[in-house]
Amino acid sequence: MVARIAQLSLPSGRCVETCFTGRRGAKRLTMRVDPIKRRLVVSGPLRVSQKQALGFVQENAAWIEARLDALPMPAPFVEGADILFRGRPTRLVRVSGRAAPIYHDGVEPSLVIAATPARFSARVAAALKAFAQSDAVHYAEGFAPHLGKLPTSIVLRDTRSRWGSCTSRGDIMLSWRLIGAPPKVFEYVVAHEMAHLLELNHSPAFWRHVARLMPDWKPARAWLKSQGGQLQALGG
Repeated sequence: MVARIAQLSLPSGRCVETCFTGRRGAKRLTMRVDPIKRRLVVSGPLRVSQKQALGFVQENAAWIEARLDALPMPAPFVEGADILFRGRPTRLVRVSGRAAPIYHDGVEPSLVIAATPARFSARVAAALKAFAQSDAVHYAEGFAPHLGKLPTSIVLRDTRSRWGSCTSRGDIMLSWRLIGAPPKVFEYVVAHEMAHLLELNHSPAFWRHVARLMPDWKPARAWLKSQGGQLQALGG
């Protein structure tokens, strides 16, 4: 199966962008809905024909429709829109000039971005990434004394399959979209990856480290599982 992207029509008449890819070593066809690009990703053995792949999609049309319907509405970075920021609906406000982004907490939070109309969306994204980097470092520095260790680096990326990861060298990668989550949720992801500095697995010892850093971690993990899709919609 040669990698390609096509527009497919489901039995309901709905069109969905679909990416077909072949993977060496794959034994069966699988599919998932990309929550960021809002498209279907179908992968399988290299020798699977396009016809077989299309048949697989049509057979699972009901599943696809349900997953697409469950995706949160896109939250584009446009002037006057409300987005999730640190777990709260926050109004995006544009001003002229070159001032640094300003977050106004309160009953009706707002994020003030200095930019031209044409650059507003990009400036919002840059501001959110900067806030996410600052928050991540703050949480990591708070946990470090309890572990006796700091990560080698903390890098924010636009990941699609995981909220965070930790390498054997101690480099931690986090999704910048966590800035939209409640602070305790973001803090949990940092605690999770910090625990990997001592245990690069998910053994009972690893979870004991997580609990030591953040005893009330379970509600945060549950929030990510049930509400994480809202974060993926940021900027959509």
